Amino acid sequence: MNELCWVTLQVPDVEKSRHFWREIIGLTEKSASPHWVELELRPGLLLALHPTFYPKALVPRGYDRGGPVLGIRVMNLDEMAALVLRNGAKALGPSHDIPGGRARDFEDPDGYLFEMIEFSPLGGTPAGAP
Repeated sequence: MNELCWVTLQVPDVEKSRHFWREIIGLTEKSASPHWVELELRPGLLLALHPTFYPKALVPRGYDRGGPVLGIRVMNLDEMAALVLRNGAKALGPSHDIPGGRARDFEDPDGYLFEMIEFSPLGGTPAGAP
């Protein structure tokens, strides 16, 4: 069976990115070396950090970069938003309602997009979410 095993972000400073995703976002580190870090998004799915292959690809930031957007479920959107903003993330807009909760888009310190989602207790999680 084919399945997604990791999503790799090319980053200019692996250690700085490792700190953000491990210490601020709270992902569990599975392995680390100077040129490759694996953090667990969920069992069997990793976020990998790797030095930049092609530096010009990282010039566009935020929505202009395109590519994947990591969606991260949080218990308290406002508290996590304040935490990531204090640690180098940039808000790309205000919180907004989505089916079953609310969300907010951010740019991480390396310019990648991520979205934090707080599901309402009554709204549950969308189909397919763990």
